Amino acid sequence: MKTILTLSLLLYVVICSAQFLTDSIIKNFSNIEADFTYNESEVVSIPGTHVKLQPPEHFLVSKEIPGLIHPGTSTTVQVQEIVGTSYVMIQQAMTPEHFESQGVTLISSSPVKMVDGKTGILYLVEFTVNGFQYERLMLFAGDYNNTIWINANYPKSAKDLLQDLLTKSLLTAQYIDQL
Repeated sequence: MKTILTLSLLLYVVICSAQFLTDSIIKNFSNIEADFTYNESEVVSIPGTHVKLQPPEHFLVSKEIPGLIHPGTSTTVQVQEIVGTSYVMIQQAMTPEHFESQGVTLISSSPVKMVDGKTGILYLVEFTVNGFQYERLMLFAGDYNNTIWINANYPKSAKDLLQDLLTKSLLTAQYIDQL
């Protein structure tokens, strides 16, 4: 009985501490978005890829996926590479019907220019998981031989706080020759 009481108390402390950190991070998001500017000294390499980018403030390099996470908002930024294919070829296959077949709805697409001068395309899609609505920014960028593919997923309820911030971060992605 004493062990159960101790474990319950310990679990309660962990939950309270985690909630406090999460609330603090979420409250500070309105300040972060306006202050995001490209700073080469803040660019990080994404482990297991040839990609580097500048993460938004309070985002952490993930140990589980190649990319970034923000535990307080359940936001993930997953980075992948497609070697030997230009993003232009991928773009041709990205029709509204293709997105529908993947269980997402295409909201918009727009050409973008990356910080390093390369070009790309940014898609915004939405989807529902377990009754919760999410949005995904999908960036495809690069050159004729290498495509950077980044998916940034966030709760639609946090769109006003996260969409511009994540877009600015994604546009800092760059392909590097060596791991």
